[in-house]
Amino acid sequence: MLNLEERITRVWHQEVRPLVADAYRCHSTGTPRAAIVATWTAVCADIIHKLYQLAEDGDCTATDVVKRIESARSKADAEALKTMQVVERNLLQNALDLELIDFIEHRQLERLQQDRHLCAHPSLRPLGDVFAPSGEYARAHLVAALDALLVHPPTQGRKAIARYTAHVSDPSFVGHGDYLVQMFAQRVKSSAWKQILGIAAKHAVLELEVPEDIGITASAAADRHALCLTAFAQHDREAVREAVAKVMSKFNGLPIEQQLKTIARLGGSDVFVDSLDETVCKQIGTYVEGRPAVVTTSSGTVVASSMIVLVGVDAVRARIPALGSKFAELSPIKKAAVIERKPSAYFTDFLAPILTSAAGWRAAESLTAMAVIPCARLVRPDQLDGILTAWAENAQCREASRMTDLAVTFWTDATQLRSHPAWTAFVKRVRELASDPQWYQYEELAALVNYEDGTSAV
Repeated sequence: MLNLEERITRVWHQEVRPLVADAYRCHSTGTPRAAIVATWTAVCADIIHKLYQLAEDGDCTATDVVKRIESARSKADAEALKTMQVVERNLLQNALDLELIDFIEHRQLERLQQDRHLCAHPSLRPLGDVFAPSGEYARAHLVAALDALLVHPPTQGRKAIARYTAHVSDPSFVGHGDYLVQMFAQRVKSSAWKQILGIAAKHAVLELEVPEDIGITASAAADRHALCLTAFAQHDREAVREAVAKVMSKFNGLPIEQQLKTIARLGGSDVFVDSLDETVCKQIGTYVEGRPAVVTTSSGTVVASSMIVLVGVDAVRARIPALGSKFAELSPIKKAAVIERKPSAYFTDFLAPILTSAAGWRAAESLTAMAVIPCARLVRPDQLDGILTAWAENAQCREASRMTDLAVTFWTDATQLRSHPAWTAFVKRVRELASDPQWYQYEELAALVNYEDGTSAV
């Protein structure tokens, strides 16, 4: 049997919970008529609380009902009583209109309402017989009320879907994960939740066309839906996995360039990466091997393609090994261009060799700014000594004009490494190798790490 005591502890509103407990006590003590009346009382109170919540969220229908309730409460006379009777009579319809319940749940609760009238007004029974429901009948009403309404927050259906699509199209869209989950995962009915996930997955994976009047491109909309999908996966991973799986057959038929855009968009989501077809991954790998990883603009700037930056995503690299091979073949400056675009912990092992390769002062400055600084917060303690040693031992790095400032930036950004002894060893070494004791002494870094007394600042 269902554990009603446990269900009562899950009732959404704390002020409704005692009313539901009253109904359960009536059922337990063998007074089913009182249990049915108390159950209906709890349903009314619950719907009213949810109407207030939706009114605060700006729902016009809920606001109108709340205004009538507030008007009646302010008067507390015979007219107010009639107003509340009308409000109570229409509560189930309001709940249906606002999608707090569906039409089947509406029928169940409507039967509760009718039986409540028979219990509270025995004269309504033909021939004057008193309505005498059984204990199981009263219990069934209580279970139905709990399942349909009482244990749920003020969730909605189609209105929630419309809110979601409007939010994604809003110019002020931010994409904060906790907000997205609260508004579109925790406060929607399960059927609407699945539809929202379906919309997000289709746009994020397939980059569907969007109406021209919403003010954003299909690509921008897909990026926003991808943010939502990633946030939703933290809340309900299996539901997101199912939604993504449903669109992967269409993804497999997309042009490779479009597939790469989607992988770049969702490559950080293991739910999506796990859904990639093995044959498709091999096809993309072959395509990657024959395409340039970076391009040089007319101004001489090296720019990494959206394809190669995926190498920094461990899950994607595991599914498409060609990305790792392609990255390893790149020159140091091209590696730096990739790292700058999408820093990743994967790249930190490449930082020391990149610094060692610097063949000129300006090259050293560019490589450090493009690769080392973006990855500063990702460097592990066991990697720091190698990076700083490569820096100190290469005169092009050690004696470039901007490198002293970049060293300070590196220390500042690498907060996880500030107390590491490699910093003081680095200052000592660059001073030993300095051709002129008045130049490239890294005074600011030395002050930060308290080099004079050999202790590290935190």
